[in-house]
Amino acid sequence: MIPISSQSPTLPSHNSLNYELLSLTAICGEVPCACSARLTASESYRKKVVTSLTHDKLLRIFSSHHLRGYRLGVRGKRLLLQQEPECFAFYLSGCSDTNAIKSEVPRRIRLHRIAQTYVTMLNAGVMIYRDEKPPIFSPAASDPFLIEQPCFYDSREMKEAELEMLKIRGSRMAGALFTSNRVFVVYNSMEFLPVFDPQVEMRAKVMLEQVCRTKISFNLKASGLLLSDSIDILRTLLERSRTRRLDHFLFNDGYEHFYFLTNDSYGETLLQLLYHPEIIEQVNAALLQEFQPPLPNSRLEYDAIDDSSAPILFSYLPDIPRLYRFVSALDLLNSTGILVCFDFQADTLRSLCGDNIELQIIDFQNFKARFLPSF
Repeated sequence: MIPISSQSPTLPSHNSLNYELLSLTAICGEVPCACSARLTASESYRKKVVTSLTHDKLLRIFSSHHLRGYRLGVRGKRLLLQQEPECFAFYLSGCSDTNAIKSEVPRRIRLHRIAQTYVTMLNAGVMIYRDEKPPIFSPAASDPFLIEQPCFYDSREMKEAELEMLKIRGSRMAGALFTSNRVFVVYNSMEFLPVFDPQVEMRAKVMLEQVCRTKISFNLKASGLLLSDSIDILRTLLERSRTRRLDHFLFNDGYEHFYFLTNDSYGETLLQLLYHPEIIEQVNAALLQEFQPPLPNSRLEYDAIDDSSAPILFSYLPDIPRLYRFVSALDLLNSTGILVCFDFQADTLRSLCGDNIELQIIDFQNFKARFLPSF
């Protein structure tokens, strides 16, 4: 009798959702099941992919304490280590959180937070895999790197720099985003209000700016980037600031620019703007056709004025400290002003505007069609 041989599972092709979900799970340790909806809009296709991966034992679903996530199956881990070690060995060896995964809820939430961040970066066109980005944090790297494509490094990768990375222990950062001319420290508060330890985060800031001086081809101050599941978090933060419950690291002392984006298609589009400053310049130039340039030597920080000389702040790309300073200054001076924002931001910002602040609203879909037709 001739034995019937069963074909062993192989890695899915690279340009497939199967491979994308499998590789994301490998570098994140555990991916929240809800994240898969952000990888494809088709629920039936998503279910088919998950069913195929779990049937072949490349992926498994772990559910505990109301948290459901994807983890690598035994076969999936073995295949990735055997066939693509240069990309995945860092995550799937040793005692790292992505290899020896713990079941404690705080540890799993941290993995989910980083996984969410990775999905936002991936959907925005940012390089996330180790074999496609410069080894900025490798101890063996010495020459300055030229960043040609935006690259995201999670906090575990940043700790490769050994002694220098002792400064980020305890930091809430999810990682760092490097673009051709800017660096962003990335935080993801998910559905929670962000909580910062100013001393720890300031040490992390100093460390990252030191990396900028030694490992990349430009020397600029880092900016902050806060990701969240809901724009309502921005509303709460700004409302708290007006009742003297001010997070000084977020609003004043941390980063000169601290941008707020959501973990959805809106946030992904705004993230593309951050690494395409030439598009921001085009948008601002188009807005200035309707307004006038700011007055010299003004006590206010703003972008334009209208016919009545009311100051206008372009806040379609929310910069939390700048937005806070503008609104606070108008309140203090009892002056009127205008905020320019997208339609999906209007309800949140309207709740902060008293009788002295007016909204000018940009249609988001028209904006995308005009300025981001190829994205």
